[in-house]
Amino acid sequence: METNELLETAARFVNNTNANIFLTGKAGTGKTTFLHELAKKTHKRFVIVAPTGIAALNAKGVTIHSQFLLPLGTFLPVRDPSGEHSDGARVFTQYTLARKHPLNAARKQVLRDIDLLIIDEVSMLRADVLDAIDYRLKSAKRNYNEAFGGVQVLMIGDLYQLPPVVKDHEWSILRNHYQSSFFFDALALKESGFVYIELEKIFRQQDDVFIRILNNLRNNIATQDDIAELNKHYQENVNNNPIPEVVTLTTHNYRADDINRSALNAIDKKAFTYSAEIEGDFPESMYPVETELQLKVGAQVMFIKNDSSEGKYFNGKLATIKDLNGLSITVELHGEKEDFVLRQEKWENKKYTVDSKSKELEEEIVGSFMQFPIKLAWAITVHKSQGLTFDKAVIDVGKAFAPGQVYVALSRLRSLDGLILGTRINPRVISSDAQVIDFSKRKDTQTDLGELLSKGQRHYLYHLVESAFDFSAIVSQLAQRNSDKLSKTEFEDESMRSALQNIESRFTKEKENTERFRRQLFGLIQQAEPPQLIERIEKGSAYYTKLFESSLTELFTHIAEVKQFTKTKTYLNFLLEIDQLLMKHFMEINTVSYITKCVLDGTEIDKTSDAHATVKTFRQKLLADSEAFAEDKASSSKLKTGKKRKGTGKKVKGETYKVSLELFKEEWTIEQIAEKRGMSESTIEGHAAKLIGDGDLEVSHFMPEDITKEISKAIATSDGKGIGSVVASLNGKFTFGQVRMVLAVMQRTTKNK
Repeated sequence: METNELLETAARFVNNTNANIFLTGKAGTGKTTFLHELAKKTHKRFVIVAPTGIAALNAKGVTIHSQFLLPLGTFLPVRDPSGEHSDGARVFTQYTLARKHPLNAARKQVLRDIDLLIIDEVSMLRADVLDAIDYRLKSAKRNYNEAFGGVQVLMIGDLYQLPPVVKDHEWSILRNHYQSSFFFDALALKESGFVYIELEKIFRQQDDVFIRILNNLRNNIATQDDIAELNKHYQENVNNNPIPEVVTLTTHNYRADDINRSALNAIDKKAFTYSAEIEGDFPESMYPVETELQLKVGAQVMFIKNDSSEGKYFNGKLATIKDLNGLSITVELHGEKEDFVLRQEKWENKKYTVDSKSKELEEEIVGSFMQFPIKLAWAITVHKSQGLTFDKAVIDVGKAFAPGQVYVALSRLRSLDGLILGTRINPRVISSDAQVIDFSKRKDTQTDLGELLSKGQRHYLYHLVESAFDFSAIVSQLAQRNSDKLSKTEFEDESMRSALQNIESRFTKEKENTERFRRQLFGLIQQAEPPQLIERIEKGSAYYTKLFESSLTELFTHIAEVKQFTKTKTYLNFLLEIDQLLMKHFMEINTVSYITKCVLDGTEIDKTSDAHATVKTFRQKLLADSEAFAEDKASSSKLKTGKKRKGTGKKVKGETYKVSLELFKEEWTIEQIAEKRGMSESTIEGHAAKLIGDGDLEVSHFMPEDITKEISKAIATSDGKGIGSVVASLNGKFTFGQVRMVLAVMQRTTKNK
């Protein structure tokens, strides 16, 4: 396949299957571009992680250790305490993660919500760290039967570039569990398997001779002629005399620093220092440039970020300082004659969160780093050159110390014409890791990608049906309310005590029905009957939507009421977990038909479908109604034994009811009064219920008699389970406020009798 076709295939594997994927390719084949485009378009909920802070910034994600809260050290995929496996070394196990380093609520919420985990620069990821990720996801999802807890994993990187770092004492422990330290030997991947997709068309180089030499270096088959061809570009003493407008790539930090320092000191002009502005949480390991940037006119610099506003420069573009003052920097871009005044750029450190109101996965900015986007660039390390492209460079790799370093350095160049060697290339330092080469041969024995995609799509249909119409996780989670930690939370109000029991009963009663329904759908998938499959899914979704709407209505009412009390934090967190679980299933119920159609038709899945909007609108209305109901109930009910009510701000006083009463008498509608008074409609409905209960208004002012009778009947048959239960039993036909108005009439009648 051509690279563009492979990229399209990779996107379809992500969006239309649940298969784990390793996307690789030589330098310059478009892996980073694919990642950024996928992040914009995929319908799946995802997070992006990378092994290092700089890699996370480049991928527009977060570090693995920050997202999964992994301690520093060596992970062993066993359940025993870590002390049984080491003598003082930093070792942690599944037991250690669960007991000593548990996930906090925020991280756990994010991991429960995602369908897709994207790992960039996976070549640097160790096998044990990937297995630690696997355990974290299984724990968060409460799914120990599937690798990564059922989350799809997309791994992007080039194994011929920088390898994972493993010290000798760490490998002495890891070797008992792993064949190698590379990610592909993680036990989780051996359990799940993965699809191997390699991009082959190189966009960076067009020089056929150079491409052949790079491929030979990569595959450990470089010939004497290849080395001789490269060494023709050696220039003596070039390392000691930097060439204007040319960068030197070297293997060690100290060497790059020495070259830059010497070149800057050689300029007999005033030095200016520019300080970075750091706000919030932005760890030093993520600093993209120096916090104190020292420059002189004539200094050679390199941009380390694309121009975010005008597109004047890109990551890796070289320039020369033309003018400096205390506030601004003027440069001349190499290859262009026009001077350019720099602006500071901002880098943001973020974390993933689940919004408490919408239950949407969001990115929260927790810190920022503001600085001019340049660094001294007479020399940089091979490590920091990854992802960059140069027309001309001095390559100084005589002291290469890691497999792949020579290949990485040379592959930064567009052609042999731009190559200048500072040291001759020694054949002994160019080898790639033998384990990587053996692993790369797997793609030659892999089933055809088209066939794998077809199988993956069918398996994904099974996964969609299983995920949407299996409610066992909901029942299991609701049953946790009886645990020792939660059973102490007791309420006097009967409707509050029975709320979760009511919800659990609804889903428990559906167990046999859902099992039978799933079997029907599995059969239609097996028989390849798309029309009947879609029809059955649509009917099932409509049926179960009512179940979820009634359950969410009662849950939201319960949550809103619980929030009125102090000393309920643990119980409230438990309720919010149920909320997240129900909403995730509710969204799946509403989107499974659409996604199934797209998979069967081979069309792109729009992440902003109508079903998403419908679910969001339903949630927003339900939240407003339940919160208004709970606040009004709190202002008039007695305190519960053993509970002190939280301050809820300014209470609704008698005067505010009088204002609404006068407006009602003037024939203002609920909507008009809400707009005039700057209140929610549900709050004004609460005023109406209060006024009806006091005999100041009649319910006929707000609804016809047939609606009053229907609601009255539902209240009478609710066995005192509370308004939330009544609203749920009516399948959301009427608002909390309408039910409260009718209830107020009934209570007034009973009191008068």
